[in-house]
Amino acid sequence: MYDTVIRNGLVVTHDSTIEADIAIKNGKILSIGARGSLKEGKTELNATGKVIMPGLIDPHVHIKHPFKDTFSQDDFYTATIAAARGGTTTVIDFAIQWDKKLNLAETVALRKKQADGQVVIDYALHVCPTKSSMDTAKELPKIVELGIPSFKLYMIYRKQGRMTDDGIIFRALEEVKNDGIVGVHAENSAIAEFSEEDYLNRGLSSPAAFPMVKPNIVEAEAINRVLYLNKCAQGNLYIFHLSTAEGLEMVAEARGKGQSVTAETCTHYLVLTEDYYKRSDGANFICSPPLRSYDDVDALWKGVANGTIDVIGSDHCGFGKEQKALGNGDFSKTPNGLPGIELRLPVIYTEGVLKKRISINRMVEALSTNPAKIFGLYPKKGAILPGSDADLAIVDLNEEREIITSNLSGSVDWSPYEGMHLRGFAETVISRGEIIVNNGVFKGKRGRGKFLERKL
Repeated sequence: MYDTVIRNGLVVTHDSTIEADIAIKNGKILSIGARGSLKEGKTELNATGKVIMPGLIDPHVHIKHPFKDTFSQDDFYTATIAAARGGTTTVIDFAIQWDKKLNLAETVALRKKQADGQVVIDYALHVCPTKSSMDTAKELPKIVELGIPSFKLYMIYRKQGRMTDDGIIFRALEEVKNDGIVGVHAENSAIAEFSEEDYLNRGLSSPAAFPMVKPNIVEAEAINRVLYLNKCAQGNLYIFHLSTAEGLEMVAEARGKGQSVTAETCTHYLVLTEDYYKRSDGANFICSPPLRSYDDVDALWKGVANGTIDVIGSDHCGFGKEQKALGNGDFSKTPNGLPGIELRLPVIYTEGVLKKRISINRMVEALSTNPAKIFGLYPKKGAILPGSDADLAIVDLNEEREIITSNLSGSVDWSPYEGMHLRGFAETVISRGEIIVNNGVFKGKRGRGKFLERKL
């Protein structure tokens, strides 16, 4: 007897849409068969009128992220509950080398200590070096051996101590090109810092000035530079949160010339624009890179549709209203980041699939399959195949909801998508064979999530 059988659903993957039943045993997908062909399960789920897709993978989340003397409003428990309710069964967070006295392995151990025993879904880590040193370069292969083959290097945030210079970026691309991937936060630090000082000196510190402080050239120049470094290193490059038409064009050109480069954009860059900074609550929308123009939004959707953009992450960073208000209306003092871990699926389904910008299969590819393939999780995750983890989302594509923050999970007290009318919500979510969300209600246990060692 199977542990669980899901019957009468429409199974949607990155490359197919079929009517099928799915059998689960011992946390794995055991069989996929024609409707009515599978024997009985201990638990029977009726997915009539619903679609079944692989559990989503969010490769870009910042949980319990520090700012000055505080942390973002959610923690690993509340944030992963929100992720689960949104159909996400795996997240990849960041082990950032905030304390430069710690080496990278110690930084990883510290981050795992914060997450283990708290997460309700499986998780992995990207490692973020902040020291541009030979010791850092030599340690990168050792981190890969620990099952963490992905890195993120900041090309900005010099004053915060996060920025790494081009020397270590180039060396990182060389060091892990065969068995790892180097991601970058691509913004030109010198231009952004010079522009910020100029605007502040002229008394232009409101959120409305923020996108002008970091215009498209700030991202585009950094992408252009790191693509050249990657070309020379023959490396394996990932662009986090691409937001500009110019950056997109450069990625497409580099890929056309044979570079190994993949690109991610984020939910908010596909639906929100720089006009939000003119609102009375504009400070809430401060994030880096900034929200862009309608032309950029249109270009990004085309990039998702044609495959230039491989992944849509959330870049979730859950600072609450009071924390956003710490800047007192000054963009330079406002914590950067938007919450969004729970709503990635309905936003992309509503704005992408329903508006015929992308197919539902392309959505699954960008939200699940591609992140799994790029970051060494496939086919364990991101797939509906015999032997894959039984990570599944049963989704109602028809129910429409107005987004009201009080109806969301997590502990963040606002949503950038407040007031939107969305469709495509996860009704039931299964993680390694366990039903952790049932009829939209979280049923899992604190700490049941596991750390995932990965290999590219």
